[in-house]
Formats: sequence, structure tokens, C-alpha cells
Amino acid sequence: MRSSECLCLLLGVLLVAVPLPSQNVNPMRPEEIQVQKHPSPEDMRARASNLQLQKDAKELAGLCASVSDDMDHVKQGLLSKDSLEKLKRLEKLSKRVREELTQTSTAP
Repeated sequence: MRSSECLCLLLGVLLVAVPLPSQNVNPMRPEEIQVQKHPSPEDMRARASNLQLQKDAKELAGLCASVSDDMDHVKQGLLSKDSLEKLKRLEKLSKRVREELTQTSTAP
């Protein structure tokens, strides 16, 4: 009687223990998840020291100031010929600066 209880207990443990490893959906080590990596302050400074980026940022600031003056003239009914060209240039520069800074924030 004692041996039959041990046998039942052993059989029960084996039935429970054997399927456990097969229930693992991903038995292989999962690949490293790619997460957004935040650049270090040193990386940000290195990217910001880019001379072209500095030049574009200064030109962008100048264009913003001049467009603001042009908008004051538009309120008075005057539209200068180069206002639209300034806006196009402002758009291109802002896109270039944004892309450069976006590369900085997503660089590993």
C-alpha cells in the first residue's frame, strides 16, 4: 500500500513537471528589444557644435525676425516681393535643423 502511494505521488509529480518546459512559448533567449536610446549630453554638445547647424540656426533666427517685420507690413496692406521667398527659406532651414537635431536624439 505504501509503495502504491509513492508510485502515485511520483507519477503525479512527473505528470505535472514534464509539460512545464514545453509550455514555454519562446524557449530561445529573446533578442534585445530596441528601445529609444537617449543621447548623452556629450553627444548633444558634439552634434550642436556642428558648424553648418550653427550657421543654419543663426540664419533661421535672422529670418524669423525679418518675417515678423514683414507681417507688420502685411497688416498695413503691404506685401514685399521677397516675403514669400523668406518664408520658403525659413521652411527649408527649419526642416534641416529639425532633421539634424532629430538625428541627434535617435543616434545610438
